Amino acid sequence: MEWINKTLHTYPELAIFLTLALGFVIGRLKFKSFSLGNVTGVLLMGVVIGQLDLTINPIVKSTFFLIFLFAVGYSVGPQFIHSLKKEGLPQIAFAAIICVLCLGVTWAAAIIAKFDVGNAAGLLAGANTISAVIGVATDSINQLPVDAAQKQA
Repeated sequence: MEWINKTLHTYPELAIFLTLALGFVIGRLKFKSFSLGNVTGVLLMGVVIGQLDLTINPIVKSTFFLIFLFAVGYSVGPQFIHSLKKEGLPQIAFAAIICVLCLGVTWAAAIIAKFDVGNAAGLLAGANTISAVIGVATDSINQLPVDAAQKQA
């Protein structure tokens, strides 16, 4: 088991392909009529393999994250457009209300709990179960005109 950990630390790009491979295997497993699916399987394996504290090139990380977002949008996009034709205005209003409430409640909770910007972004991402928030927050923090130690904190 130690050799796997050592190999992944030496060649962290292998972790990405290992995550994909194991995620697809887990995604295809079925228990009666229940299965996770490929996307959920890959996400779960990403969380598990992410616990190995591997350092992956930020460009590679961003590229794979954008590919993931594209794939989700590509699969859900046609359904989204079709549903807008039927019940567009009520759903747009509901989405706007939810966005404002999620941001407002998270902002209030972060102020009450005295969270810093990084923890507040994590709270927003977790509360809304939207992984894109982490990517946007990370990019925003990286563009701040502060030193690297403050960005890391």
